[in-house]
Amino acid sequence: MRIAICTDQYLPLLSGIADSIETLKNGLKDRGHEVRIYAPAIPGCVPDPDIMHLPQVSIPGSANSLAVVAPVGMLRDLRDFNPDVIHTHTTGITGLCGLYASRVLKVPLVGTSHTLPASYLHYFKLDSMLGRYLIRKYTAWYFDRCAALSAPSQAMLNELSTYGAKTPMQVISNPIRTDIFRPLTEKDELKKKWRIPSRSMLLFGRIALEKDVDVALEVFARVSRESDTTLVVVGDGPYREEFEAHVRARRLNKRVMLLGLRRGIELVEIINACDVFLITSRSENQPLTLLQIMTCGIPAVAAKAGGLPEYVADNVTGFVVEANDVKGFARRLQQLLSNKELSRQFGHAAHDASVQFSAKKSVDGFEQFYTNTRSVFSERE
Repeated sequence: MRIAICTDQYLPLLSGIADSIETLKNGLKDRGHEVRIYAPAIPGCVPDPDIMHLPQVSIPGSANSLAVVAPVGMLRDLRDFNPDVIHTHTTGITGLCGLYASRVLKVPLVGTSHTLPASYLHYFKLDSMLGRYLIRKYTAWYFDRCAALSAPSQAMLNELSTYGAKTPMQVISNPIRTDIFRPLTEKDELKKKWRIPSRSMLLFGRIALEKDVDVALEVFARVSRESDTTLVVVGDGPYREEFEAHVRARRLNKRVMLLGLRRGIELVEIINACDVFLITSRSENQPLTLLQIMTCGIPAVAAKAGGLPEYVADNVTGFVVEANDVKGFARRLQQLLSNKELSRQFGHAAHDASVQFSAKKSVDGFEQFYTNTRSVFSERE
């Protein structure tokens, strides 16, 4: 099968979407499929014969260095590639070009919805009642032009239904590299290597306003007043400077370790050296960070929001807490930090549950998704 993938987010961008697409691409290629990706030419991107890097035009004076993709030559390249199916992962300009190409080339377009779009309007200064209404209607309009739609959580599909989307929908998990992310036995040695104290909380992922990292810091401040605990922060993002300023303002410098962006074995070691994962974000669908820590056998304390309750089994693989309940988060974190046996049990259960997120199972799901969609599309044609 020839599969064209359209996305406005790709490597080297720090993004769960980018990482999941890369893992999907490699899994499909390993099974003999031809895959071509259409993505922005993000600074630092590496030339790849499987990728058409599209030029970006920066928006002068925009916050967070916003840019617009210029899909020069994309349709011509798609014609030459002659895909059997086009898979869009975002609804921006690259996704719109994929939609147009599907009509011109008469091939099915399938979509995957990774995020709650209204959560990102603040970057464009459009976070208003009207802005949220318009983006939801646009999202429903776009995905209804797809022959089929997937998302890694039922919560996301339910949300899209409330927007008015009616296209056939299916839950397919994001893929996780279980050959890389895995439990490591030498926890004490890893703590020494990375100078991580015996009681440690992990805050991991993109440091952005929509991730509610200020709530996480407030939770940690409460925990640190009651016990000698360290917050390990791994990641980067547009809100990093503000977050670090808040750490200093709370005088938590000596209790917070800012390790920046990490990948590969370094990341796996740091995850394994920590004791519990905290995720307070209300805008999550199925965060790759959560799947990675579960695969490493680390329990989580997560907000009861978005798709998180579908993946953190309350009182089994971690705890689920009402969003913004700072006291509730702190209480559950203290419970895991002070009870190593309970933390170990939850960690084992999380690792066992992570089997469903393997790259193999995800690629299986998408292969069947493409085959079924092509069959229905051909019958309609």
